[in-house]
Amino acid sequence: MLRSLYTAGTAMLTQSRRMDVITNNITNMETNGFRADTLVSQSFRDMLISRISDPSVYDATRAGDHNTGIHIDRVYTSFLQGTLESTDLPTDLALAGDGFFAVETPEGERYTRAGSFGVDAAGYLTTPLGQRVLGMDGPLLVGADDFTVAADGTVDVGGIPVGQLRTVTFPDNGLLRKEGDNLFFNLDPAANPPADTAVEVRQGYLEGSNVDSAREMVDMLNVYRSYEINQRILRIIDDSLGLAVNDIAKV
Repeated sequence: MLRSLYTAGTAMLTQSRRMDVITNNITNMETNGFRADTLVSQSFRDMLISRISDPSVYDATRAGDHNTGIHIDRVYTSFLQGTLESTDLPTDLALAGDGFFAVETPEGERYTRAGSFGVDAAGYLTTPLGQRVLGMDGPLLVGADDFTVAADGTVDVGGIPVGQLRTVTFPDNGLLRKEGDNLFFNLDPAANPPADTAVEVRQGYLEGSNVDSAREMVDMLNVYRSYEINQRILRIIDDSLGLAVNDIAKV
């Protein structure tokens, strides 16, 4: 009976974490370039139960298998493209298709789909937090916000090319991890090196999140019901243990 406590308890813990992921998705429905997450769980490995204390046998024999519930395997990020929305602002950029903008940060190169950029006092194209957007030759210097960006990422100021946006793709997006502030880092640069590629750039557009609000609401209800069912199971087990200790023991 005590093993059933572990089974219900691990299910509740997993559903609680799943609810956190769903809540974060819903919270970021309006965040430009946000990528929805899905928590993936799996069962613990079955454990062999042996009759090691059975006086009727000389050697431990197989009594069966037992499983103590589920655990979190990983959080999977969906890289499906969000909707592109027109803003008509020259500093707003979006990518059509697979790929990322490269950004310079104190921790090293990072990647983002959120193209709500600006221009700092030195004339560099930056993220809202001040990280400089990279071109093919380093941080991209645009001078002011009167620049134009071609579909291949070439940046012109007054009709004169000043650089080209560095857009990258990866052999395996599954090795990218969220770092916060809409930035991703590459978990294994050696096995998953970024490749410079000409992704279609659209100036005056922003990419919305790829969160499916209807699906998230349905998943939230399912998680709530699953948590509630396992909570009831724990109460039933607790009541049964109480009867065993307080009533049966008196007989």
